[in-house]
Amino acid sequence: MIEYVLGIALVIALVCWGNYYQKLQALRNERLEGQESYENLLFSVEREREGIQTTMDIMQNNIEYLQEENRLKTTEIGLLECEISEITSQSQEKSEEIKKQKGRAASAHTTKGQILEKWCPFLEHPEIDPDWEAKNWAFMGQPIDYIIFDWRENKEINVADGKIVMLDVKSGKSQLTTKQRRIRDLIKAGRVEWRTIRLE
Repeated sequence: MIEYVLGIALVIALVCWGNYYQKLQALRNERLEGQESYENLLFSVEREREGIQTTMDIMQNNIEYLQEENRLKTTEIGLLECEISEITSQSQEKSEEIKKQKGRAASAHTTKGQILEKWCPFLEHPEIDPDWEAKNWAFMGQPIDYIIFDWRENKEINVADGKIVMLDVKSGKSQLTTKQRRIRDLIKAGRVEWRTIRLE
């Protein structure tokens, strides 16, 4: 921008000096013709010179103004860059803190879930039959938390009323895994069997 203004100023100055030079030549030629005409021409040339000087002063002031404006904008850009850097740094710190808080919350949630899993045989819940004895609960952990053997001493009553329950304990909004859902589907479809293996 400054180079553009300087180029324009130079062109204007050259044109003005060209006119000035032509008038000086004309002045020399007309000097012989008469004193009055010489003085008029001299006055006209002086006015042209003053006009050129005024134009040059205005151009100089414009250049200085543009340089000052450029300096102010450079300073403003530097301040904005510092502010952006500070905001980015604060954002990164907050992101790290959020990650830590999420990790702590997930850890606390997992710990709570593990405690609830261990105490489940002793809790009252609509899905837990009150006559299930804690000694008949077998903790597996993976992929299902418990197998509950609700059996009876009498063979006929056992077959009529007893059952084996696969129980998984969930807390909060946690869902069954894909593996757990497939096992659940097999049990509900009756795809369960008994085998005895004798090793020698």
